[in-house]
Amino acid sequence: MATIPAALIAHDLKNALSALEGELAFLADAPDVDRAKTAHHHCVDLRRQFVQFLMVYGSEDGLRAHCEDESPQDVLASVLRSGTSRCAHLPHAPQIHLAASDAAPPYWYFDVRLVQLALDAALHNACRFGREQVTLSARQESGYLVLAIDDDGPGLGSADDCDTSTGLGTELCRSVALAHRSGDKVGRIELFGRPQGGTRFELWLP
Repeated sequence: MATIPAALIAHDLKNALSALEGELAFLADAPDVDRAKTAHHHCVDLRRQFVQFLMVYGSEDGLRAHCEDESPQDVLASVLRSGTSRCAHLPHAPQIHLAASDAAPPYWYFDVRLVQLALDAALHNACRFGREQVTLSARQESGYLVLAIDDDGPGLGSADDCDTSTGLGTELCRSVALAHRSGDKVGRIELFGRPQGGTRFELWLP
């Protein structure tokens, strides 16, 4: 169940669209390559947020997972490829790595489309705060597949300098987790500060 008011998010997205409109109007009068690249990145980010909005609020019954046997490592590799491309424009973009782990199961039963959307959102947040490195990993624990993203940023509670952040990414991750159920087990997300600094995001899938 979504907890962020849809009207508030729609208002934020409208403001972001208005800002993009202003950027494009400026470019029409004074073309500039760097400004055009910035406007393009803002357009991509706005599209990502609209997709998240539609996923979270598009169904009154919430998200429905259509699960099949999938490879966790293949999903993480796909998220790494797309994330490296999308996050390259961020200021001080960190390097993204995929940790090799024997603790990851070769296959798990989950909705690959929903899980990749959630991980894309979590990775975007990690790259915005990470300083030098962001790491993707997978493991099996207590009957769950745990997909994790670690960053070396300032940690939880730090100021968010992004003026287009709506909180949709975290809400999407939570909705994706809750859509995955197996018997009496329900998916969940966990977000906590790391002892060595930075933040860890975990998506637990039963």
